[in-house]
Amino acid sequence: MKKWPLIIALFCFMIQMALTSIAQANLVSQIKDLEAAGDDIGMRVLIRKNFKKKLSITEWSQIRSILSRRPNLGFDVVRAWDNQITLAGSILEKDSNKVFKALEKADNYSLNEQFDEAFNTYQQVAQFIKKSNGGRITRSLNQLYLNILHQMGRTLYATKRFNDALDVYSWIPPVYAQTRQIMFEKMWAAFRAGKYDIALGAIASQQSEFFSRYLDPESYLIKIYILKRLCREKELKLTVDAIRYYMKELKTGTFTYIDWARGDLTRMSLAKLLVDVEKNQEKIRKDLVTDSERKEEKKKIQVYLQKKFLEEKTRIELQLEKVLGYAAIAVTQEQKLLSQVKSLPESSVLEARGYELWPATTGEEWTDEIGSHVFIGESQCR
Repeated sequence: MKKWPLIIALFCFMIQMALTSIAQANLVSQIKDLEAAGDDIGMRVLIRKNFKKKLSITEWSQIRSILSRRPNLGFDVVRAWDNQITLAGSILEKDSNKVFKALEKADNYSLNEQFDEAFNTYQQVAQFIKKSNGGRITRSLNQLYLNILHQMGRTLYATKRFNDALDVYSWIPPVYAQTRQIMFEKMWAAFRAGKYDIALGAIASQQSEFFSRYLDPESYLIKIYILKRLCREKELKLTVDAIRYYMKELKTGTFTYIDWARGDLTRMSLAKLLVDVEKNQEKIRKDLVTDSERKEEKKKIQVYLQKKFLEEKTRIELQLEKVLGYAAIAVTQEQKLLSQVKSLPESSVLEARGYELWPATTGEEWTDEIGSHVFIGESQCR
């Protein structure tokens, strides 16, 4: 008789384990149902509601695989899931800790301006990830791996190895969440390397209709500088007009936070959740995510984007005014060559007189919403 309590306890434990397994399977099944209905906002809400639920590594990986193929529910969700607390004590955590400790070390090197050490550490992590996965990068690790390449490019730029930085940036495909930022940094690296064709191609990619017709102020600055160097007066004047129009739309409020969000894939994925209507309404599982929960989630996203836009708007307006002042000099100056520009905030930009010519003769492939094209940055100087 004394054995009965032990048997009962063991029986209860087995039932609890079975219920936990069913609950885990149900969560994966529910997320798949929402995916089948194209219900991104619903998936986002359900993930948030179950974020702290204990899952096996298999279940966690299954959900991670679903999230990685649904970027429209927000790239931030994928990043958050990678840091999910249910990995504690697992084999995956062991590898994860090794990777993230090394990345933290590399980040500290960068913060202390030890860029060679930072590059070597980032490179070692990238090699470790690829080797651990049989020489290939799985979809679940793709964004992390591309982010490491991104940091490698930045550290190379910081050491003035501009051509090497360009090589690394070229390894990063458009599926990367910060792809427009890559285009911006590639523009700077090409500019500093004296490769105007590549710089202009990177600017064209940033200005693709896939993103936004408006550029970051620094991109306008580089574009103006290069166009003046290449004697492309018509394009130069059109660029100045575009800056003025951009400033007007910012001041009048015509340019909204939704327009601003298009300038970055992460922000764009959030903005799409606000403007896209859920498809397959008959398949929507309102028993899993209610209409009020969907509405509340959209409101959170809206508030977040509006706040970030207002913070950025002030910076954009101030820097556009500086660029416009520089542009006015570029348009009216008689000489064909302008002084070298290294960064937007430097007042010395307008005073320097070290003229030089870096001709561009080759094409740079750039990407927009309908594919890849070639941008030719030829000089029109005589």
